[in-house]
Amino acid sequence: MKFPMTSILILGLSASSFLLQIKAEDYLIKNATLHTASDQGVLENSDIFFSDGFIMQIGKNLKPSGNYQTIDASGKQVTPGLINASTQIGLVEIDAASSSVDSTTQLKQQGASFSIAPAIHFASTVIPQNRINGLTRAIVKPVGGTSIFHGQGSAIALLSSFTNGLTNKNSALYASYGIAGANISGGSRASAYTVLDQALSEANYLRHNRNRYLPGFDWHFSQSVQDLDALKQVLEKKIPLVIQVHRSDDILQMIALAKKHDIRLVISGASEAWQVADQLAQANVAVIMDPIMNLPGSFEALAVRLDGAAILNRAGVKLAFTGIDWQSTHNAYLVRQSAGNAVAYGLPAEEGLKAISRNTAEIFGIENYGQIKVGMQADLVIWDGDPLEITSMAEKVFIMGQQQPMVSRATRLRDRYWELDNISQKAYTR
Repeated sequence: MKFPMTSILILGLSASSFLLQIKAEDYLIKNATLHTASDQGVLENSDIFFSDGFIMQIGKNLKPSGNYQTIDASGKQVTPGLINASTQIGLVEIDAASSSVDSTTQLKQQGASFSIAPAIHFASTVIPQNRINGLTRAIVKPVGGTSIFHGQGSAIALLSSFTNGLTNKNSALYASYGIAGANISGGSRASAYTVLDQALSEANYLRHNRNRYLPGFDWHFSQSVQDLDALKQVLEKKIPLVIQVHRSDDILQMIALAKKHDIRLVISGASEAWQVADQLAQANVAVIMDPIMNLPGSFEALAVRLDGAAILNRAGVKLAFTGIDWQSTHNAYLVRQSAGNAVAYGLPAEEGLKAISRNTAEIFGIENYGQIKVGMQADLVIWDGDPLEITSMAEKVFIMGQQQPMVSRATRLRDRYWELDNISQKAYTR
């Protein structure tokens, strides 16, 4: 069965041409509870049919034509594939081994122009570990080096069958403010603001006068020309500027900066964002946060609270979630636990699901993803219980319509050493 919009949708994707060559099998999932993350909400005892990697039909008692596999999901719950909005998946394998860390640069001429896309390791053991726990996509970001601008992040699909899962090469540009920005920009928030403001002003001037500047000449800008050129896509609103900031008055300063330069701003970290929820909503600024955070880790996060996500949602702020900072790569799937905690403290359950699916896709420009809706890519997870309950497990995972193997290095080690009685060469005895 062919869906007439398929060719149009595929042409509209920002995935690489390599990924667009996927030929997925056709599946019919029956009798499931569908958490659509769309305007349809939750659909009880419903079916979903997907073909060629896209969702074709949703309803009850579906009987599509053609050949397909049927999965009886009675008593099961289905969600869109989950996504963590802030990770270093594929950039960090072992934190203590510098040869396996590619998330930052120390080159002074590389700040905004630093793109982590070429370094992402799609054979990383981190990917299958997250995939079998329901994470199908991730936003991979750089971390700060010698510049207040960290560089450009990417969106990836955690596919098992391709070595390259890059879907959006440059999905956002990252920077710091607050303590981190001050430490790298003269020691004061005031100097950090000046650096950001001047860089955006110079980039705007350069993009309108680019033909006046030739290679080989000495250009007197505060940032390298490569970095100013990279900021062009922010000024043209092609990608957002994601700024790591926590203190409420710092957030207000960044809102004012975004308004001055007419750019799309996303606040990351956002410990005290709830205090300025109305201003964030009015400025249409999205927030990336870990709703589990409830302790003041620094003087710029003194007012952090567990119901911060619920307060922001009530004000109309679009939310995207990440997990605990030091676990948001190797255990990026724990973003589901973060969403569950936000729900426990007042966030509506479906809004919690959107914060780890639809909202993140919309913030970072990932097209046709994040909802169970006709025409969307078939990134789906079948759960054995409430998807926001940490004791629930992912039973089947589909990415772009392809069923993924539920195998990781951890499961292989578990299976190898589960029973030792009949193994002739034991690694250990118990």
